[in-house]
Amino acid sequence: MPPESTAPALGVAWTTAVRAPVVDPTLGIDVPAPGGGDRAHPLVAVGDSLTQGFQHYAVHDTSLSWPALLADLLGTPFARPVDRGPGGYPLNLEFLARRVLERPLLPGLVAGLRYLLQVQRAYEVDPGPPGGPRMEDLAVWGWDLRDHLARTADTERARISRPQPRRLRDRLLVDAANARSAVDVLDGWRARDGSAVTTLRAARELGRDGVGTLCVWIGSNNALRSVVTLEVLPSGERFREVGAKDEYTVWTVPHFRAELAEVVQAVRAVEADRVLWATVPHVTIPPVVNGLGGPLAECPRYFRWYARPWRTEATFDPTRDEHLTGHDVWAVDLAIDGYNRAVLDAVEQARRDGRDWRVVDCAALLDRIAVRRNDELGARPPEFPPYPLPPALQGLDTRFPRTDDEGRLLSGGLIGLDGIHPTSCGYGLVAQEFASVMAAAGVEFGNGPQIDFAALRRRDTFVADPPPGIDRALRLIDRADRIGRAVRWRRG
Repeated sequence: MPPESTAPALGVAWTTAVRAPVVDPTLGIDVPAPGGGDRAHPLVAVGDSLTQGFQHYAVHDTSLSWPALLADLLGTPFARPVDRGPGGYPLNLEFLARRVLERPLLPGLVAGLRYLLQVQRAYEVDPGPPGGPRMEDLAVWGWDLRDHLARTADTERARISRPQPRRLRDRLLVDAANARSAVDVLDGWRARDGSAVTTLRAARELGRDGVGTLCVWIGSNNALRSVVTLEVLPSGERFREVGAKDEYTVWTVPHFRAELAEVVQAVRAVEADRVLWATVPHVTIPPVVNGLGGPLAECPRYFRWYARPWRTEATFDPTRDEHLTGHDVWAVDLAIDGYNRAVLDAVEQARRDGRDWRVVDCAALLDRIAVRRNDELGARPPEFPPYPLPPALQGLDTRFPRTDDEGRLLSGGLIGLDGIHPTSCGYGLVAQEFASVMAAAGVEFGNGPQIDFAALRRRDTFVADPPPGIDRALRLIDRADRIGRAVRWRRG
């Protein structure tokens, strides 16, 4: 076993075993079928960026989020936020790439700068008075378990009213974008006494009118910052404090369990025919980090190092470049396995109590379609056989999206330009997983339980008509980053 203490610090023990996928969403426990009849809200979803429809680093066309695709199959309306800002919050990288890469160099840079100025002006617009429609898509990007328990439209309006950073880069990464997005989701919600409510309390209010299926998919942000910042900082004693927890990048398994227990109690208070709990995906699989250096000796399912997506074997220097080790990534995965054990325990207990709670194993979906980990390293576990992509999505994979100068897709297509979130085609796979579990639960779909992936691919602007020159742009970013780091290294 490795000498690093990363795994024990996260509350797990080193093991090369993989978590077995969930084959039976009911976990083999029968419960009485819920009462029939129409519900005022056939579908409600609580989640983070994955549920909000975040892609290419923006919440843009929410009609392509997986809950919206699911609602289309059900043939039911679904209240979701509309687009805000030029291309959505916080910064639409597909829009930026098209403006820069579809023109000659100088005009492209000018067009890109103009777009960034448009985005900056959007953050200076007053969000308007409280109110608006009551959303059924109760998802806010960037939120972890505690945020869903504590934050409301009022807390986010207070963040917007605070003086904001002058630099656009800081506005995109901190309060401004996230708070405005949360206000769009929660501003129409008030308790009976007029107070603002959390996403979970909003779901409870919807339950008073009747909820058919409540989907809950949260927890990714309790580990995601580790691959964004390239640091593994285990949660400490202040993990429950909204203002203090930002110093952590990965929640320990005991801390996650403590947070999840509170979330479970809040979900139990929602009157819903059934609740679908999605597992937390391994955040180390998306290409926001690029595995380098060949297989890790102690566990060949991992690379030796994980660096920024533009780094290559030829340009990466582990003595200078920021990175995670293979042991770091292995430990984070083990922690997420612990998160998912907690989710399964919650579902199992609820079913023993007679509640129709089911598991949607989104983590297993990502594990099966992970190209580099499974195929390039040649270490695919037998528990995760290759996922049969629909014919319309053949040729797409989970590598970082790259195109040549003619706009031909060289790799990727299931993950967007931020290296983390699915494209519309990727969200279609998620929607299909939820639809299959719902169909097995007896939910009737007005349009059938099968996603039309050919039509979805046509709607996916990035996959249907990719921006040209992404591969060349990544090489330029790599070169500029290396020069900048070399200068800072010499000064340091």
